Formats: sequence, structure tokens, C-alpha cells
Amino acid sequence: MIGTLSPRQTRVVVTALAAVFAMAFAAQRAWVCDDAFISFRYAENFAHGDGLVYNVGERVEGYSNFSWTLLCALAIRCGLDPVGFAQVLGVLCYGALVVVTMRVGERLAPATAGKVAFLPLAAIGVALHQHLQDFATCGLETLLFVLLATLLVGALAVAERPAQFAVASGIAVLAALTRPDGALLGGIAGAWALWCSWRRRSAAPAVAFALPGVLLFVPFLIWRLVYYGDLLPNTFYAKSAGDPYPGQGWFYLQLFFNGYWVLWPALLLMPVLLALARRLGKAVLLPLFVLPYLAFVVWVGGDFMFARFCLPVVPLLYLGLEVLVRRWCRPNAQWVALVAVAVATFCWHERDDLLHMGETVRGVADERAQYPPTRVQGLRHVGRRLGQVLAGTPARVAFSGTQAMLVYEAKFAYALEAVTGLTDRFLAHQVLAKRGQPGHEKGIFSSPEATNYALQTQRVHLLLVDHPPMTSVYPWLEVELFGMAATLVRWDREVMAPLLRTPGVRIVDLEQHLDDYLAHLDEKAPAQVRADFGAFELVYFRWNQDAPRRDRFVQWLAKH
Repeated sequence: MIGTLSPRQTRVVVTALAAVFAMAFAAQRAWVCDDAFISFRYAENFAHGDGLVYNVGERVEGYSNFSWTLLCALAIRCGLDPVGFAQVLGVLCYGALVVVTMRVGERLAPATAGKVAFLPLAAIGVALHQHLQDFATCGLETLLFVLLATLLVGALAVAERPAQFAVASGIAVLAALTRPDGALLGGIAGAWALWCSWRRRSAAPAVAFALPGVLLFVPFLIWRLVYYGDLLPNTFYAKSAGDPYPGQGWFYLQLFFNGYWVLWPALLLMPVLLALARRLGKAVLLPLFVLPYLAFVVWVGGDFMFARFCLPVVPLLYLGLEVLVRRWCRPNAQWVALVAVAVATFCWHERDDLLHMGETVRGVADERAQYPPTRVQGLRHVGRRLGQVLAGTPARVAFSGTQAMLVYEAKFAYALEAVTGLTDRFLAHQVLAKRGQPGHEKGIFSSPEATNYALQTQRVHLLLVDHPPMTSVYPWLEVELFGMAATLVRWDREVMAPLLRTPGVRIVDLEQHLDDYLAHLDEKAPAQVRADFGAFELVYFRWNQDAPRRDRFVQWLAKH
């Protein structure tokens, strides 16, 4: 049937089929990651009129996807579930990416005499790329950002008139509002506009490109500075993005390209595209975007999520292969190259050690493998139950990133992201002592100051993780919340009373435990009592006016 279609109809049919199959693959592998629930909590607070904040009354920019968070807030305002909305929007962005990649390929490598008129090599590679499929449904902005990066290159490829440069600039601004590294893409695009102005001896391209940035992005930066107190999001500081980590970044890059080894030739050929700039025309945009962006990824140390930071340039890498194949391969060989790229993409080299739940490879993990549906459902279920039990109490918790979905469901009055410092300015701005897992180096146990800040200044009641340095020494600090281990760090009767009477919760009644302990003081060694008193002081006496019990400790220790 396709043989009876015109070339244009063939392009439309193949593009539509590729996009549909890509979206179907993504939907079939649907999942959601923990970081998305941080954005969802910001979105929910904003939708309910409490501001773009994680904890009401505390302005910290702990998300790094402004436009995505606003879209989720709009969905919540309309009565939609943000999880389902984000997944559907991600899948739609993925389908659009396949179409856009097809169109950009036609712009960068138009058909010439004796060549194949239609070679969707890049679009097919994008449609079969497993990690583009995976991150389409993770709940984050990843696929929207990849789509905008590809759109930007496509817009610049046809930009001749000032209005076209202004459109490209608008895309660049939206990319920068979607993720901070979009500013790098905007900078590259701006440099291209300057080059075009210099080459034409006309300021029009540069001025047209600058206007949307001045009118849209500069006001956003001013708002961010006024509202949050920083020009950069808190996540920039939490992830130490200003500190070079090239060794880890190069490892991250190798890990990705060794998995998708078909993209190694595309990366290595980028300098060739630069050298052939005069012969390839606008195709030179590909290395101009790919090489600086991957250099940025190396500089910041990559990411803890396998592939995520490399995905924005994946369509551009496939487009580089398409350009070279179109130009230098015979027609029959071009179709062979397309099939080879498709098969190599589909059969990516999967590393088993990336797929073990709870384990990482030098701090990097395949994120989808960390969140099987049963785990996600379990965490969200525990969150809902805790929310019901602690509703109306001033419960304050510290949590690891994994529990972001639990915290979202529980609606705690205050929650502190304790492993990365994403949602807290003090933790994020700590001086980095040593490098470790990317983005996980400034938690509450990274320094005594950070620990004291979380436990004393922020007055959290529970760590939603088991902390063995405390619970192994003092088992009475162990808490079990519907099968999940946690740690008691501050006793507050108003918060603990509902937990004490809830089936499925195991927690020590600390006041009763203190009475039992004091009743047997003379049976204990003074050194042990001193150590135990320090723990009781930290968790109980600091927060509760209980002079009778405290005085008994002090008097007994004075005698012994």
C-alpha cells in the first residue's frame, strides 16, 4: 500500500506509525520516580494558593523544572491527578519528539539528486531508544526538555528572517524555564545568532534572538531572585553543580555510550561535522550543541540516574548519523544503515549491575529498576495511611529521596529532604567536604552542623529511614510504620499519641520507657547511664519540660 503513496504521504504515514509505536512502547513500560513527587508537592501547594513552595511558609526552590511544575499545578487545579497527567504529557512529548526529529532530519539533510528522498534513520532510532521510552513516563520533565532541545536545533536550521530567530529564542527560553541546563542551549543558540549577524553584516538576527530573552527570561530571573533569594535554583547548590567532577562525569558518559554503543560513532563523528561545516551547511549545528552539552555533563559529574543527562542530545546524535549516511552512502546502503542503527538501538547492551534495586554502579543506577510498581504502590499506600493517622498534628519528618512519594501522599506539615538537601537552603549551601554519589553529598549526616540543623533547628520528629548509628545503640529509637523502618529523633506526645494507638505501627512509649528505666537505675553502670541520658536528652528532655524525670537522672549521676 505504501508503494502507491506519494513521497509526502509516505513521510506522513511512516512518521505517524513511528510516533504511535514509540508512545505505545513508552506506555507499556510506564513507571514513576521519586523526584517527580517533589515537583508534585510544589505544584499542589501552588494550586492551593500556598505559593510555589515545598513547605508552606518556607521559600526554597527545590525543583529544577519550573514550567513543568506549573503545568502540573494547572492539572491539579483542574482536578486531575498529577501523576497520570505528567505521564500522559511525557508520552505525548515523546511522540512529538519522533515527529520533530523526522522534520529536523529533512531540514539538515535535504534530498539531493541521486539520494534517498526519505531516510528516517534518526526518528527510528529515537522511537526505539529504551531510555527515551522509560523517561517519558517517569513523571519528570525529561522528554519535554529533549523535545525542546531538538526543536531549537530545527528552528535554527531554517532561521533566515528575524521572526524565525525570535521563534528560536522563544524555544530556548522555554527550555531554560524547563530545566536550568536549558540556559546552556540558549547560550549556544545565541552565539549562532551572533555569528549569523556577523556573517550578514546585519544586527537583525542577534537583536531578534535577544528580544524574547530580555522580555521573558530576565523577568523570570528577577522573580526568582526576589521570591527565593538566589539567581540559581536550590538544586544547583544541592547537587554541587558549580564544583567540577570530571572523573565521575566521564564515567557517566562512558556508561551510557557503552550501553548504546551505536551512538559511539555518532559522537566520534561530531568533530568531522565541524570540519566539514562549509560542505554540510546547517548540519554544523549538531556538533555545536552536542559537544558543549556533553562537556557540561562531564564537568558536573553526570547524574545518579543512568542516561538521563545524556538524553537531550540523543536525537542530535542520531541526526548526525543520518546526515553522514545521506551524504556519503549509496541509496541501498542507506537503508542498510537505517536497519543496522535500528537493530543496534533496540538491542542495547544492558548491564545487569545497573538493574539491582537498591544498588548503584559508582553512584549511578537505572532509575526505573529502583521503582517497580509494587514498591511505588507500597510507599504511596504507607504515605496515605500515615497522612490519615497524623492529620491535624504538627508532624515534622526528614526523608530520603525514595520517600518523596510517601511524603506527597501523607501531606506532612513539614518535610525535609535529608539525603540531598534539595528542599532546604542551609543543607544545599553547605561546603562540600568530599565527592561521592552525584547529588547525594549534602545530606543531614554529611557533617555535625547538618545533623544538628535537622534535629534541633528544624525540630523533626521522625527520620523516615532506619539510622543504624542511633537505632543499633538505642533500640528504643526504632520505629516501624506499616512495615517500613524509621527512627524516632524527637518525642512529642501530640504527634506520637496517634501512632501509639494505631495497629501496624510499632513505637516505644518513651515516657513509659523512661519510668521503667528510672525504676532500675541502680542496676546500671554509671558510664551506661551517662550515655543513655545523653540520648534521652537529645530526643526527649530537650523538647519536653519534665523536671522530675530529668532531676532523677542528674541526681543519680551526681552521686555516681
